[in-house]
Amino acid sequence: MRCTEVHSNLGAYVLGGLEPEEAAEVRRHLAFCSGCRNELEGLQKINQPLEAAPPLADPPDNLKDEILSRMREEMKLSSSKKEQTSSKGLPLIFPGIAAAALVCIVGLGILFGLQGQSSVTTIQLIPTPALVSEGYWGVAELHPQPSGNQQIELKLNNLDKPEPHSFYEAWFSSEDKYISAGTFTTESPGETRVWLTAPPEVRDYPTLLVTEQSAEDDTTPSNEIYLRGDLP
Repeated sequence: MRCTEVHSNLGAYVLGGLEPEEAAEVRRHLAFCSGCRNELEGLQKINQPLEAAPPLADPPDNLKDEILSRMREEMKLSSSKKEQTSSKGLPLIFPGIAAAALVCIVGLGILFGLQGQSSVTTIQLIPTPALVSEGYWGVAELHPQPSGNQQIELKLNNLDKPEPHSFYEAWFSSEDKYISAGTFTTESPGETRVWLTAPPEVRDYPTLLVTEQSAEDDTTPSNEIYLRGDLP
């Protein structure tokens, strides 16, 4: 995906509204594009306080899909205008539309209410036996959202910068099934804090893995497992 295509899908990505193949394409792009990662972080910051607000009642199921569809149409229109004008100021167009969609969708979730929030779940992450001597360790906090998604705050320590053309990825696993919670990188050893978003289904996946992935590893964790932990 090009940056313009990723921008048009970031709002849906934060809300968990992309198909698995689309989400995988976005994750691969984000692993190597700092500009798009910055845009994603901005949208996640918008989404966090909105989703934390108290719910009231259930909205119609088609509202989220309709808003996302209209958002994508606006993105396409903005992209076509870009071809006729200078690209100066373009980075402000896409985040503005995506942020508006986030506010609209999550605001409706607050207005209608999706479900009550439960308490935060903490997972202790420990290194695999081969890496114990490296001093890797961390904590994952799972924050249930009214939308049903899980926001994951990773607090990791001593992870080295990944190899060239590689990145870290968080996975929820259950036997031989996996759901990605997103990708991230580190710049130097020390504390790394990351916010990721996972779909509601991860509640049925009891193990969390942190792996190092290459660009060719698309849908399953690699054998380079750095940290793992189980739901309490």
